[in-house]
Amino acid sequence: MSLTVAIVNYNSRELMISCLQSIVQAGIQLKHEIIVVDNNSCDGSVDTVRTLFPFVCLLESKHNLGFGHAVNLAFSHTISKYLLVLNPDIEVSQDSVDKLVEYMELHQRIGLCAPRLINPDKTLQYSCRRYYTWKAIILRRTILGSFFPDHPALRNHLMMDWDHSTACEVDWVLGAAFMLRREAIPDGRVMDEQFFLYFEDVDLCLRLHNAGWKVMYYPEAVMVHHHRRSSARGGWNRAKFEHFKSWVKFSWKHRHEPLLRRQGITS
Repeated sequence: MSLTVAIVNYNSRELMISCLQSIVQAGIQLKHEIIVVDNNSCDGSVDTVRTLFPFVCLLESKHNLGFGHAVNLAFSHTISKYLLVLNPDIEVSQDSVDKLVEYMELHQRIGLCAPRLINPDKTLQYSCRRYYTWKAIILRRTILGSFFPDHPALRNHLMMDWDHSTACEVDWVLGAAFMLRREAIPDGRVMDEQFFLYFEDVDLCLRLHNAGWKVMYYPEAVMVHHHRRSSARGGWNRAKFEHFKSWVKFSWKHRHEPLLRRQGITS
């Protein structure tokens, strides 16, 4: 098998159905398999996969151990050259998967490649980022961000002053949709499971960079992201707490490593 498409699901039954349907309708040319890793959902997701998508490999976790654990579980159940990781709120567009594979085949030092993500209304999502600074964290996760939506720290973090129209090596990309080269993960550990939620994608990209691999944004491949951003809701909530906790863990883990900026390096 050359490609495995892995969806990590937790109580997202309706979105997962749309995601799976979009994969089928995308007409992927490469020989592939589909895996759904369910993190102990209680909304009927498991029964739905068994009934509507019997060709899908279903991996059931008895506990919600987080996104990173689920990705690692999918990776351990396949030997495919490429692993496409998707959130259930992603809709795969025609040819987008094949374009990612073709681009990575042309550029053998790409360890991870992410598509352009757009909103349902076709507007751009800022899905590739520069590393966080303490100013960006405060503006993204507190009420101050609503008062200073155009602050330079935010614009820099979200790369808002770049047109997102060309393939580019970047610091990191959202974990909602990315393609990974198996060769880039020799120890079999895609995600660091100490990050229950958030920053596992930042950590993965930094580890790839440090190992000599490229992390690329490839806008020719386009997918729709029904982004919910629970950590951006008003007031203090569990998602914001987990985001802040993961930032502290990430900062401590990589405290001796320089966070080199890579946006602007084209391929």
